[in-house]
Amino acid sequence: MICEIAGYAERMREQEKSQDGESRVWHGSNLVNLCVDACDEERQCGKLYHMYTKEPILFSSLFQAVSRMDELYDELAFPKASTELRSFLVDRKAKGDGPEEEIRVQKAERKEPKEIEPFDRMIRHRGAQATFLIRVLYRQHASWQGEVTWVDQQKTEYFRSVLELIRLLDSVLITEEKRTQNNGRLRQDE
Repeated sequence: MICEIAGYAERMREQEKSQDGESRVWHGSNLVNLCVDACDEERQCGKLYHMYTKEPILFSSLFQAVSRMDELYDELAFPKASTELRSFLVDRKAKGDGPEEEIRVQKAERKEPKEIEPFDRMIRHRGAQATFLIRVLYRQHASWQGEVTWVDQQKTEYFRSVLELIRLLDSVLITEEKRTQNNGRLRQDE
């Protein structure tokens, strides 16, 4: 089974290469450009871009960025979440958690927001520390599955959960932070 998954990932990478060998960026409403401008061990600050707002969405942690992305996907109803998140703050009885409510939710139509920022412009934004293009393909098992491309290094990885996505992003940001600190030390020594 693991070999099949690894083989699938390799086939997907091969298909994503254009004829000149460069990676393609797939156009889609579920693509988000995550630009990290500053980071340290506790905070990661930056901007999120997508095609449905002209202004960037600011974030001060990866958790906040993921939360904003989830709100976008809920608004778009794409990718469709397979489960509804529960909360201690929402009274399910008052909300109407019976079969009638379930049918009403299933009939809810997907909003078609107007594309405000052209795709080509949206993917050109860059963060001072790092830039990632994130495409969430599925929201299953109360998590996300998709792919993330580290734009600066042209590397793409697939993730099976939000936690795995955050770990991938964090590993790059830690590396970039160390590189920035080392460059600062070298300049001070000169």
